[in-house]
Amino acid sequence: MNIFGDFYDRAYGFKSSRKEQRMRQSEDWSAAILSGSSEKIQLEDPVKSPFFMVFTGMVLLVVGILCFRLAYLQIITGQQHSLLAGSNRVRTVSITAPRGTIYDRNGVVLARNNARFDLVVIPSQLPKNSDLRQAGYSLIASQISKSPEEVKSIVESKGLRYGQPIVISENISRDQSLNIEEKRSDLVGYSVDTNPMREYLDNGSLAPFMGYIGRISAEEYSANISYRPIDSIGKTGLEKYYEADLRGTYGKEQTEVDATGLPVRALARTEPAAGNDLMLSIDKGLEDKMQEVLKSTVESAGAKAGAAIAVDPRNGQVLGAVNYPTYDGNLFAKGISQDQYNALLNDPGKPLFNRVASGAYPIGSTAKPFVATAALQEGTITSSTTVIDKGHLDVPNQYNPSVVYTFKGWKPEGLGVVNVVRALTWSSDIFFYTVAGGFESFKGLGPSKLTQWYKKFGFGKSTGADIGNDANGFVPTPEGKSKYSSDPWFVGDTYNISIGQGDLRTTPLQLVMATSAIANGGTLYKPHFASAIKNSKGETIRAIDPEVVTANIASQSVIRLVQQGMEGAVDNGTACCSLKREVPVTVAGKTGTAETSSQGFDGKNPTTKAHAWFSSYAPANSPKIALVVLIENSGEGAEYAVPASKEILKWYFSTPRN
Repeated sequence: MNIFGDFYDRAYGFKSSRKEQRMRQSEDWSAAILSGSSEKIQLEDPVKSPFFMVFTGMVLLVVGILCFRLAYLQIITGQQHSLLAGSNRVRTVSITAPRGTIYDRNGVVLARNNARFDLVVIPSQLPKNSDLRQAGYSLIASQISKSPEEVKSIVESKGLRYGQPIVISENISRDQSLNIEEKRSDLVGYSVDTNPMREYLDNGSLAPFMGYIGRISAEEYSANISYRPIDSIGKTGLEKYYEADLRGTYGKEQTEVDATGLPVRALARTEPAAGNDLMLSIDKGLEDKMQEVLKSTVESAGAKAGAAIAVDPRNGQVLGAVNYPTYDGNLFAKGISQDQYNALLNDPGKPLFNRVASGAYPIGSTAKPFVATAALQEGTITSSTTVIDKGHLDVPNQYNPSVVYTFKGWKPEGLGVVNVVRALTWSSDIFFYTVAGGFESFKGLGPSKLTQWYKKFGFGKSTGADIGNDANGFVPTPEGKSKYSSDPWFVGDTYNISIGQGDLRTTPLQLVMATSAIANGGTLYKPHFASAIKNSKGETIRAIDPEVVTANIASQSVIRLVQQGMEGAVDNGTACCSLKREVPVTVAGKTGTAETSSQGFDGKNPTTKAHAWFSSYAPANSPKIALVVLIENSGEGAEYAVPASKEILKWYFSTPRN
């Protein structure tokens, strides 16, 4: 307002027109905003109340919080809440895929599926009303012989917001599952889950190799995000190794549900895809024969245990593998009781121990073909090199010559003059002591080269077989001994490992693969129990091709000399003559008698019976099978392991092959 204009109007009695008043007001506003104006026009008095300032700050803070929360809900977590809202309307249920079947090489079923019904619950889908939940606990309890309190404890063990299925009772009967399905309308959140339960048809002989499936553990679940916490998974053996192939792809079923969780209508369904089938190289007929022969031999020898394994030396495929005693894999598939498990653990025969793949033993004279190969290939000996086997070697102590060590051969009077072929035929310890460790003026291979060649044949490390967890065995070396003993490496250490004694330890699986390398002319293969993966239509998805570990281990002339020695052992040597008479093809082999000892209760160290070994292959001129038999603590290899091998090979070559 212009105070001078008002005063002028009042003083002279003039009355301004509205237009003039508006003009004066415009001038007033112009003056107020001109820079340098000496007069400040204040239109209103400012409000300076502290209460007003605090109130304004609180309003701004609340508005800011609301804006941030709105942005968080709509922008940051909007998609998540949208999905949660959708899940209130649509419920997705997984449909278990049938697990693939396991067959032998001829199509004989070794493992198939049976349905196992598990009662499960998803806590987050239960009614919000506590009375309705309690009614569900009581109804479930009446169906599975549990108290409502027990059911509640299981269901709420992870909280009512837990969105994954929990098993309330596993392996319920078919009648129980049908009764529960009929009451689905009263059991919101509960369902019967159908899982595969394995039935193994191998008579227990393949249990350590096929393994078994079981409920997924917390550790396995965290490593396999595509699984549910109630799923089954391969635990050991082939079931574990080929889990990805056998499992299949789960299906899904989507159902619209109302506010109470009851189904309204089906929306969509994706059918599960069955797992692929696993074809093994195992010959079920041979497997059964090996089990029969091994059991009979162990019992007749008064022994407690044994093992046998056969492979195709042309490609490394396992044809048969047996431990005795063994166990029924169905015990683990169906859920073994504590009493049953304790009985297996306490059995003196140790049936749970996989001797074929995990048993590390001294192998006795079955080691000699590999020492012969090393000495020939390294040029330490030739085919004409001879040693006089007098039955013993007397070796003076290198630090005190007055002390003499005597190393004996298996035949006290000796074998006379022997070359490499005759040394293998008659298993001359004296020859291999000399060739490996040297004697007098003859310089042998020495420990470094000897142990390197053992490793070249696959000893001292896992074979990499597709059953997993096979033992490394042990190849002692001078460097290794210095780490655990203050004693130096003696020539006696070299002598001992040159005949498969001392600290040398090998599994039957390693020995049969090394023997196969001699049989096939010098190729060391990785062993495979599986030969192919096929779909449900029988079409091959993937062939399990041979895998070469080491090719051309030695020259063909060297390998041929070693083969002649092994053929001689069966023809007229330590393995003569039942194999020669009764097996319809020519067999090559090497006997082994591995000395063992055990600590007695009186503190002494009494010698126990030796392990009996026989490694062989046939036909000698074109090998199709390599076989290793071990009879623990039984005696001579020729007395126990050779007859067992004869029965197996006789059956194999007398039975028509597909």
